Amino acid sequence: MLSALCISLGLTLSSGSALTATEIMRPGEVITQANTSPADDVWQDEHAELLGREVKRVVYAGQEIKPNDTRAPRLVKRNQLVTVKYMKGPLEITLTGRALGEAGQNESVSVLNLESRQIVEGTVQAGGWVWVN
Repeated sequence: MLSALCISLGLTLSSGSALTATEIMRPGEVITQANTSPADDVWQDEHAELLGREVKRVVYAGQEIKPNDTRAPRLVKRNQLVTVKYMKGPLEITLTGRALGEAGQNESVSVLNLESRQIVEGTVQAGGWVWVN
């Protein structure tokens, strides 16, 4: 009954340690202290874990941001030109490829090698380049 009343009034119930949006956040927007507010204005470790992540869906002002509604920031976007590196011992081969999907750090992405036209699978690294093993 209480939750139905809150919904009809446009209010949200929070568990006390929830992080809520202070403005409308669209998919891909990064969570910052400027666009969120914790309950009672007390920042906790669990809130710090969400800062810097992207929202996966629209989050409206006053709505709670849940960890499963977020993802690591996309370092590689679809059709972006990326540096691809293959390293084995002292051998390092570097080439340019076109990303066939989106991925964040330590996530897998398929890349089209622009020279050979072969598709390779690699892991996105912190600098936005892709490591193929």
